[in-house]
Formats: sequence, C-alpha cells, structure tokens
Amino acid sequence: MDGTAAAGELTAAGEDLEGGGIRFTIASAAHDAGIRRLLRDNPMRGQISVSMERESSYFGVARIEGPAHRTIVALDEGRVICAGGVSVRERFINGRPMAVGYLGGLRLDRSCRGRASVIRRGYELLRTLHEQGGPPIYFTSIVADNLPARRLLERGLPGMPTYRFLGEFVTLIIRAGSSRALFNSSEPAQRELRDAGLRLAHGSDENLPAIVELLNRDQAKYQFAPMWSIESLRSPACCPGLKAEDFRMAFAPDGTASACAAIWDQRSVKQTVIRDYSPALRRLRPLLNVGAAILGRPRLPAPGRALAQAFASHVVADPHSPQLVHRLIQVLCETAHPRGIDYLVVGFDSRDARLALLRKAFRPREYVSRLYAVHWQDGAELASGLDGRLLAPEVALL
Repeated sequence: MDGTAAAGELTAAGEDLEGGGIRFTIASAAHDAGIRRLLRDNPMRGQISVSMERESSYFGVARIEGPAHRTIVALDEGRVICAGGVSVRERFINGRPMAVGYLGGLRLDRSCRGRASVIRRGYELLRTLHEQGGPPIYFTSIVADNLPARRLLERGLPGMPTYRFLGEFVTLIIRAGSSRALFNSSEPAQRELRDAGLRLAHGSDENLPAIVELLNRDQAKYQFAPMWSIESLRSPACCPGLKAEDFRMAFAPDGTASACAAIWDQRSVKQTVIRDYSPALRRLRPLLNVGAAILGRPRLPAPGRALAQAFASHVVADPHSPQLVHRLIQVLCETAHPRGIDYLVVGFDSRDARLALLRKAFRPREYVSRLYAVHWQDGAELASGLDGRLLAPEVALL
C-alpha cells in the first residue's frame, strides 16, 4: 500500500517508536520467523495448553483476516517479544458495508509477563497507523476467562482506545467423527431438506455468484459480518484451502439459493497445536485414547501435534429454522470425516436461537469470547450507534 492511503487503509508509520530499551515497529518479512516463534512458545494455558500457529509463513496467511493487514512487533535486542495484528476488510455495520478494522493475534512473550507497558506502547504505534487513514471502528475478541487481558483493555488507560463490550460469542467444537455427529446424518439430513422443499447440491465455480449473493444478503442482517465477492472467495491469499466444491447449498424449488455452509480447512497455513496437558490429564491420556479408539472418537494428540480441525464457515440458514443449520452441519460432518478432519469449528452470537439445538444435537465442546467495538474519539459516535443485531464476525477469519 504505497502512496496515499485510501479511506480505511493502513499505511506504514513514518518512524519506529522506542521505549524502555524496546523498539516498536511495523513487522516485515524479516520478522516472520520471530513472530512464529512467539506464537509457538507462548501457548494459551489450561488443562489443555494450545498454541495458535501459522506455519510455514506468518505473512503468507495474514490476508485471511483482511486484505489490508499490518502487524506491530516489539523488539528487545532484535528478539520479537510482543506482536499484534491489525487488518481492514469490508464488513456490515447496521446493514451497510464499510471498512472495519480487526485487532487480533496479540501475543506477549512469557518473559514479559506483568509488563503491561509493552502492550500500551504498542498501542501508540497503532494510533499512529490509525491517524494515517485507518477505519473509524475496529473490533476484537477476547476469551472470556482471560481476566488479565480484560482488566488491561477495559480500564480505559491513557493512550489506549476505548473497548466497548458488545456481547458474547460462542465457538462450538463439534466432533466430526463422533457417532453422535454421524448417526443417521447425511441421508436423514438430505431427506428432511427435500421434505422442506429444498434441494442440496455441491458448490461449483458456476454457482459462486449465487453463493456470494446469498452470503451478502444474509450477512447484512448481522453486525461485523464480512462482505464477500467472487474474487475474494477464489483468492488463494484471502481464502487459502477453500474451494467452491467445499460448499453445500440448499436450493428452493424455483432454483433460488436459500442456505449454504462450507468446510474451510486452513491446516496448511494455520494450526492449533497441543503444547501440553495438565498433570492429571497427561497421566490419563493413554487410557482416554483407548476408550476413544473403542468408541470411534478422536484421540488426544501427543504434545507437539496439531488438532485435525477445520471450520464450518459461511453458514447461511434462517435463524428461525434452527433445524436447517443443524442438518447442514450434519452433512458437513460426514464430508469432513473421510478428509481426516476430527473437529468442525463454528461460532454464533450467544443470543442466537440456533445454539440450543446445536448443543443438544452435537454436545460440542465450547468456549466463550467477548466481542468489543474498539475506537478512538473519531469512532465514538459510530460505536455508540450500533443497533442490536446479532454479532457474526465469521470465526474462520479470527
């Protein structure tokens, strides 16, 4: 993005920032290995500690979050100790598309735990980027039980943008290979769709225009939902691992596309890696895996192994007909299992009526995030004017 920034674009800041012996700068390809090391060595802790990795190239996958992307890094004697991404793409706000920023992938090296000043100084460079032509509003997602991050970002510290809480977002992790997901899955699903007057079909290059029209018509009903184009769906940079054939579509009797969903397998560029287990779970893992083998369920991988998961993305189905989204995901589960995919990941606003049926049907694992509108003073009016639509940022883009 050379030259003058168009509205909503992010240009490189004119100079780096120094503070406390740490240099803050816009990351380049020279920092790729350092950022990947940061992601790999600083997992999210819990009974199962996982790292969200981007092998074999951090920047090779950055455009998934948005075509306009920058990563701010903090360097201590050349070593990346903190990184956070900011990207911009067209999303729907109050029913109309506009440039919206996303703040994601914030990681602080374990050697810097408790040094909130490192993160605060990074926001100074973010503000410089914003003032050079950034969008009026951004959003971000914070895991609900990440209390240290919430305390820091919600306090309204000087120099920090405002974090306005919007609502909770529930991510479901559905076992694609479980007997519950596959039991009577595809045939009854297709039969119920036919009984409802719908015809199920695979996506193709020929019906990409219908997919795009369906997606954008539906996404306009939600806040922070992405706007799609034929070009973006076909782009290996914006949608790596996604092909038209990965879509399943439901057509009305008149030939109109009325519902769709896709399996988006990003494992070639983004990985969720098991880094460790709690002592108790580490001892029980062999026994649990024996039980999993008997029941035909996914095993707990050894530390250092990536989860075999993909996203159930681009889900369009009438929120007032929860059985439709249930059946679409059942069809995706049957498709995913032969592809070596153990889990499908999908996300919904916590207020979405479809969640109750999906929880009952699949008994998934789930985790809750808090979504925030993030803004400086020039975005305050827009942020305060957000209406009450459900939130749908598309979990595969986060």
